[in-house]
This record gives sequence, C-alpha cells and structure tokens, in this order.
Amino acid sequence: MGRFCVTVLLLLVAGFATHAAKLPSTFKRCHKSDPKFDDCLVVNIEDAIHQLKNGAPELGLDSFEPLLISELVIGEGSGPVNVQQNFKNVKLHGLTGSKVLSQKASLDQNMLFAQSVTPMLRLEADYDMKGRVLLLPVFGNGPCNVTLVNTKINHTLIGEPFERKGRTFLKWVDYKVTLRPEIVKFHFANLFNGDDRLGNEINRVINENWDAVFTDVRDGYEKSFGLIFKDLANRVFTRVPLKDIFLE
Repeated sequence: MGRFCVTVLLLLVAGFATHAAKLPSTFKRCHKSDPKFDDCLVVNIEDAIHQLKNGAPELGLDSFEPLLISELVIGEGSGPVNVQQNFKNVKLHGLTGSKVLSQKASLDQNMLFAQSVTPMLRLEADYDMKGRVLLLPVFGNGPCNVTLVNTKINHTLIGEPFERKGRTFLKWVDYKVTLRPEIVKFHFANLFNGDDRLGNEINRVINENWDAVFTDVRDGYEKSFGLIFKDLANRVFTRVPLKDIFLE
C-alpha cells in the first residue's frame, strides 16, 4: 500500500446548517415496513442521483454535473507511481449517470451497503506533479484528464444518529468505497515543459500500463471518493430528519 495523503475541498453551495430542510418533492421515498424496502431504495436512490444533474434547490445544492472540487491531492504509491498528484479546479463528470446495482440497509445499526456502476467517470483538472512513473522520470503542470470506464463502486456507510430540536438526524461518520474500473485512460498535457515528443511517449506508456499505474494509487483515489461521497450524503442526512427520508 502506498503512502497516503489526500486533500479534498468541495465547491458546493450548501454547508452544514442548523435548520432542517426538506427533500425535493420529486424525490421518491420508501417505507421501512415494505418487505421490498431494499429494492425500493435501489430504484429511488438511482432516481435521486439522476435528478441531481439539475441540482436540488431545496437543499441549496447546484448541479452535480459536473461536480466541482477545488483541490484534490493523491499521495504517491509504493510501486510504479512515485509521484504525488496535485489536482486543482477539478470538474468531475459522470456521477449522475450512475446505476445502482444493489443495496442493503441495516437501519437498526445505522449502516448502508450498496454497489453501483458508473459508465464514464471523468476528472478534468489542472495538475502539478514531479517524480517517477514506471521508473520513468516525469514532471509537468497543466490540464489533465483521467477517465474511469464502467467503474463498479462498492459503498459502505456507517452513521451516528443525533437529536436536534426534538428530531432525529443521521451523520455519516465513515464512508468507504472500492473502485474497480474496466479501464482507466490518462492524459497529461504540458509534460516536460511542453516537450510534445516526451510527453506523448509518457502518456502512451502510462495508458498501456494503466492497470499497474492505477492499482498503485487506487487507495488514494478510493479514500478521496469516500470523502467526497460522505460530504455529499451528509449534506442531505444532517439536514433532513430521518423520518422524512425513511417513512414508517
């Protein structure tokens, strides 16, 4: 496992608020007494994700397409990727196209488990890095594109309930994800101070060995996405009472 360092700063309108909010009227909800409660959640969670393409004014959230992240730092790996990846002005495309494959809620334990697949998850950003990739020296800064194709994502959420003004809310204290893309495509512009010949060669080598490259820094990407997803989930669950999310 590589050395880990990650910074994630989201650019979203809504912060954590002390007042309660309501779910958008277009969001469908499930009854806990429904014997097919988990199946209901699969459908409704996916529908809510798709709706976030246009934002959620009731929750003070702008469109998630793209999701804006001011800074994302992925620490260097211990194998092929000996370079810290610094991303700024990140635009994350494709989250709202995700499909929920399965879901299991353990509400009495304040836990949720889900599996989803995202056909195209594209990260566009300004990068800065210096080090070695596949034993080759690499340095540069400028625009980049990292695209994860058909990525299966496992989600494990652990929450803690809390009371506010007589109502029960839930805060997700841990959100773990695993990322299993079918393929990852990289493109870093302006490598080696704009030397196109060297830059094109490094991009070619990285993409031909994408599995080894991504696997070495997978831990950093997974922790980063876990922090992003936890923040997004808490912007709903810490503001909307549980009884208004999961009906009796």
